Amino acid sequence: MKKKGRVWETGNMRKNGEKKGQGAGGLGQPIEVQTDQTFNPFRNDSRFEGTYEVVKTVVLFPVMLLRAVLFVAALLLGYCITKIALLGAKKVLTKPFPTWRRVLLMPVRFCARIQLFSCGFQWICVKGKPAPRQEAPILVSNHVTFADPLFIFFRHLPVIVTAHENLTMPVAGAIMKAMQVIAVNRDLPDSRRNASGAIKRKAMCNDWSHVMIFPEATTTNGKALVSFKAGAFTPGYAVQPMLMRYPHVHMDPSWVAEGPVVYWLLFRLMTQFHNFMSVEYLPVIHPTLAEQKNPRAFAERVRATMARALNVSVTQHSYEDAALAMEAVKLKLESKAGILEFGKFEKLYQLSFKDAKLWLHKFLAMDPAKRGVVTYWNFINALHLPDCVLLRQVFSYFDRTDRGFIDFSQYAAGVAFIVKHDKFKEAIEATFKFCNGDGDGILDKAKAQTSFRGVIPSITNQQVHFLFEKLDGKKPGVISMAEFSQFFEENPEYLLIFLIANPDLLSSSKKDFDEDFLNVDIKMTE
Repeated sequence: MKKKGRVWETGNMRKNGEKKGQGAGGLGQPIEVQTDQTFNPFRNDSRFEGTYEVVKTVVLFPVMLLRAVLFVAALLLGYCITKIALLGAKKVLTKPFPTWRRVLLMPVRFCARIQLFSCGFQWICVKGKPAPRQEAPILVSNHVTFADPLFIFFRHLPVIVTAHENLTMPVAGAIMKAMQVIAVNRDLPDSRRNASGAIKRKAMCNDWSHVMIFPEATTTNGKALVSFKAGAFTPGYAVQPMLMRYPHVHMDPSWVAEGPVVYWLLFRLMTQFHNFMSVEYLPVIHPTLAEQKNPRAFAERVRATMARALNVSVTQHSYEDAALAMEAVKLKLESKAGILEFGKFEKLYQLSFKDAKLWLHKFLAMDPAKRGVVTYWNFINALHLPDCVLLRQVFSYFDRTDRGFIDFSQYAAGVAFIVKHDKFKEAIEATFKFCNGDGDGILDKAKAQTSFRGVIPSITNQQVHFLFEKLDGKKPGVISMAEFSQFFEENPEYLLIFLIANPDLLSSSKKDFDEDFLNVDIKMTE
């Protein structure tokens, strides 16, 4: 009961006289990042439950076996035909196929349609017509499930942009090479730049087929359009949007972070009487002169056009959110626990996925109950610090909605403001100078204990020892500026403690520096 009372006190402490909107000391007030935590585009809500689903699955089980055999047979047949069609082919990914080789690949396209048929897509409603390649060399589409590329392969045999690791998949990897894909390694900036150049080269040459791109760069549940990557729009050519829809009642076919694995998804699709799929080709969209110079503006206009046609909203979620959602699911949490609306953070702080992933694991380590939120008590326990007014102020810096707990987006917003601040390095140097005291450039345990107790009087010897051990590096017993800096770069929460405890830390540090500089100047003059 006592702990519950304390949690209530933490959630309501600003009513007792504390200033609302805790700042970061000399770094100022953080930018408010508003995110929508109620909507999750990476969650598949369909469940296998109810008498109807059980009976239907039992009745259709023999049909499912036939469909599975047909699916595998079509895949293997397509693989064999692909190997024959590619015999003697050189520079498969960089040189366009001659007409005769593309004719040899025609049966593989029909194998893709057989696979769709075996997944319950007996007929597919198509609205509109694809524009000639000369008019729109680039096709863009929303991405919901694995059926999307199967249909596009069947209908267009295009050059498609895909993740580099997909080329190593058994059987399917060889078929992808026949599509002369543009492979992207998302972890390498050079690979992304090279892919952008390849898109432009293949789009401008009519010897290639259409270039097909999923600008969301990930699958969603189809209830919104997440942020578009600029790759499809950088060349400045006309694009034709395609819309993929999967109307359903019992079974959502979306293949997303929090949803069925691909084998269960295939099983569910094959145990439906029929699965609905519709494809719509929108009119070609030409970039303006300004949009040719600003690909992101062109991408946003295309996305807005597609969203209106789909009657869905647009969000600032992105591929990075999908990857973070996957990390959360791996740790047995709901996918929304890792979602940021990464596009907003990228614009505000130039946040990298590497940093976001590191912060996510750190945040989730503070959450032993695996609820996707961190309370004040979780927070101070993770920092190994005692309950005090200062720590409550530090927590309220993150808890800007005054709920008594924070989610990952609030934590990431608070940390990003600190580490991406122009004065971040200066703040670390000022804190080291504050802790060092006599200015000899070496921080020993006695000085650390004095400085920690100066800001948190109730800190115990055991807690001081723990923090010193975390700070202590190569030379036991003393901490250099480099070690101190590395620790605070990795743990900005501790820096925040000193900044809030000493609001004038940065200005006083600058004053000391100016005085030191003046003294040196006087001595040189003398």
